[in-house]
Amino acid sequence: MDYLNEIQKQAVYEYNNGLIVSASPGTGKTKTLVARANKKLTNLPKHKKLALITYTNAAADEIASRLDYTENDVFIGTIHRFCLEYILRPFSWIYKWDKPRIASYSDFKEFLEINKLSTIQLEDLNKIKKNLDGSLIIPTEWLHKITFEELSRIYYDFLKQRKLIDFNEILFRSYIIISKNLFTAKSVSNIFMEISVDEFQDTNIFQYEILKKIKNNGDTSFFIVGDEKQKIYSFAGALNETFTIAKKDFGYEILDLNYTYRSTKKIVTGYSKLFSDHPTLINSSKYKDIPFDIRFHQTKKDDNNLYIKQIIDSLIKAKAQVGNIAILTTSWFDAYNIGSYLREYFNIIGLGALPHSNISNTVFAILKTLSRYSVDSSIRNLKIIKRNIELLILEKNIDFNEKEIVFATNKLISQFQKININTGLKESLLQYQNIISLIFKIDVPEVDEILTIVNDDEALNWNFKKYIETLSGINGITINTIHQAKGLEYDFVILNGINENRIPYQRCIDHVKYIYEELTDESIQNGRTLLYVGMSRAKIGLFILHNWKPSMFISQIKL
Repeated sequence: MDYLNEIQKQAVYEYNNGLIVSASPGTGKTKTLVARANKKLTNLPKHKKLALITYTNAAADEIASRLDYTENDVFIGTIHRFCLEYILRPFSWIYKWDKPRIASYSDFKEFLEINKLSTIQLEDLNKIKKNLDGSLIIPTEWLHKITFEELSRIYYDFLKQRKLIDFNEILFRSYIIISKNLFTAKSVSNIFMEISVDEFQDTNIFQYEILKKIKNNGDTSFFIVGDEKQKIYSFAGALNETFTIAKKDFGYEILDLNYTYRSTKKIVTGYSKLFSDHPTLINSSKYKDIPFDIRFHQTKKDDNNLYIKQIIDSLIKAKAQVGNIAILTTSWFDAYNIGSYLREYFNIIGLGALPHSNISNTVFAILKTLSRYSVDSSIRNLKIIKRNIELLILEKNIDFNEKEIVFATNKLISQFQKININTGLKESLLQYQNIISLIFKIDVPEVDEILTIVNDDEALNWNFKKYIETLSGINGITINTIHQAKGLEYDFVILNGINENRIPYQRCIDHVKYIYEELTDESIQNGRTLLYVGMSRAKIGLFILHNWKPSMFISQIKL
């Protein structure tokens, strides 16, 4: 087991009935969570399992790669996957709900086409959510001709007719099942000896209530980990003061990890200034004494990308590894534009690296992991392929047993590696689509989503070899949003666009006179936490770029 400090040891070996761990950046949150799980596995009863619930599939893959376990003993995945596997699928019969299939891009596209909703975007459909009582959550701003209520009605009718379910409805139905039928909560509790929850600060009301019902109807202990200062998903419904509420509802102590192992003293001092009540951290990083000042740069719109390139050139000249450099922005649009510019000069990964925008579905996730395995044929990457295949099977209602999953994994890798590396991009994607379809006997509209957004002229510059090397995400400069970089770390970080109206975010209400919404206490706090997360990704060097109107927090950091 990796070295643990005294406080981490307390978290791992004591508090057997449950604990809340508050972990500032770089304090070994994931290491502590994994060590706790490994310890629990040493005395796990035969009829029990552990669950480690993560915020993203990438985080689940990272934890799975560190944990010494057999799949029958441990569940590792997101709350949506947990609910599908242990609540919704086993107990949908109570309400005579059809066994659901997860709605895909093509399903959403079909819905918009048949209803002639040309002005509605996919992100508008994601706004269709419910309160705990089933009533609609009405967005504060809705500028479309069709009312939000009418759109929601025909959307839910469409899902019902097609026997589909979206991610918001997974949580709502799971909550209904477990809150109104307490035997289901007890049944789930009987399965798990302990449930660990990562990034707890970004838990929404449905996730919280589901976990609380399991806690209150059985003997399952909970190991809750996160950091209130890194709550950056308020827009997605993350609760306020989750640690304080959980301390009362779950009856657990809060233990603070106070040794940080990531960043220099200058970086830790910089991000600590964002909070007047920031806990005192003991810096035990091997980089702590590197005298690299936080560097602030004012750029203009027409020279911003060139300035970023010059920073990267200087870092590479100073022997920095490109795989340890990241450019993080407040918006995917900025990241994509920067990436599109820089890929002419460097090997980059993330937004703007590919000839299409970012895709979020399991079929594309499998394509990414296959690409990574083609470049690095490690056991870790092999396990990630298999995990993603298991998720695809769950989402598509495919009836495969364990032996069939192993066979499908091996066959998929074999067939994928037979695609000629010189094949054009679109033809190779069609071959990949055909392989998935034949192995799993399903339609694969998710690949159509990629083909739809790839520009024909740009596709001519890409063959299969170039595409999978880029998609693998290995040994390149990372370009992403701050939100997507949470939980990651890099030697050098360039934070772009740390401007007024961006951090904190203010919506423009008059594009002619450049009038913005008034700041609120909530928007200021959201901006503070977002910048905090961005700054704390850096280990050695941090560059903060802004325009002529820097964020209100810049002067605070410089004090």
